Amino acid sequence: MKSILTILLLFTGFFIPCAAGEISLTDYSDDSNWLSKPVKNQYCADVFYIYPTVCTTKNSTNLCNTDDIQMKTAAKNVIKLQANAFNTVANIYAPFYAQYNFNVFANSNFEKIQKDTSLNIQGLSDIYRALDYYFENLNQKRPFILVSHSQGSGIMLIVLSDYMKKHPGYYKNMVAAYVIGYPVTKEYLKNNPHLKFAKKSDDTGVIISYDVQSPEKSGINVLKAENQLVINPISWSRGQKLVKREKNLGSLDEKTLKIQTPGIADAKVDKKAGVIICSSADDETYEIKLPELFGKGSFHGQDFQFYYINLRQNALKRINKFLENNLKAEIHN
Repeated sequence: MKSILTILLLFTGFFIPCAAGEISLTDYSDDSNWLSKPVKNQYCADVFYIYPTVCTTKNSTNLCNTDDIQMKTAAKNVIKLQANAFNTVANIYAPFYAQYNFNVFANSNFEKIQKDTSLNIQGLSDIYRALDYYFENLNQKRPFILVSHSQGSGIMLIVLSDYMKKHPGYYKNMVAAYVIGYPVTKEYLKNNPHLKFAKKSDDTGVIISYDVQSPEKSGINVLKAENQLVINPISWSRGQKLVKREKNLGSLDEKTLKIQTPGIADAKVDKKAGVIICSSADDETYEIKLPELFGKGSFHGQDFQFYYINLRQNALKRINKFLENNLKAEIHN
């Protein structure tokens, strides 16, 4: 793999200067460096997952490396709330990677979040090495889905714009990329013409993105950007019609890890803000308790849990469509 110390980050539109110092190389042949790595593959498709900001360890660099116990413990908890939505339809692969802690983003804005995420050369190096190892040793040419949230989605956008562009042989097997809780903008897609945003429930090779908030959202939102694209996680439409919670296939209770059916969350696309509006969930109960980052009324921490079974069923639908399309192509050839 070529050095990534001078990646052209097309979604920011400029070169990021190299970080000084040596990068600690994580060995992904060591199973202890994987948050999730199946002993045996049960399904015909994989998920490659990049977890969100879970690091709270304070040190001089504000960085949690892959051996940080606090980050690893928190990542083991958050995967149950997010990537495990797909664990009945795909094999889940998830590397530990170096990430910034919450302090880096406090009292900030999206531009700084974007810059700080892209400057984490160590985290990018980890993800790229994990991807190299995954594709060379684990994937065995199975279709795969990319899944990420928040800081993980900031990194995933770099994976899509840079790594996948450089590896078209891998990219052709991408069923979809669920890049949740981080802005995917019109400008990003314009700068990356090899990528496209989802338009319906079963298109493949597409990016799926949304972030959820209350109608009463107020105050700061550090992840707000102009011209964000969004799709409804119940109807899988980009139209602005309210989809009632009765259509929600099931939400995950993060305390009990039990599914509530129908789900607790309705969903309505707000194209102007580029977000999903949920009016059926109680703000005080479900808003993320980080007012310095997300103000009041943000359901950023519930992006997966609110629509847990919808995500699962949609992934299965896209996998089946991908396999169907490939079969037709083989017959045609």
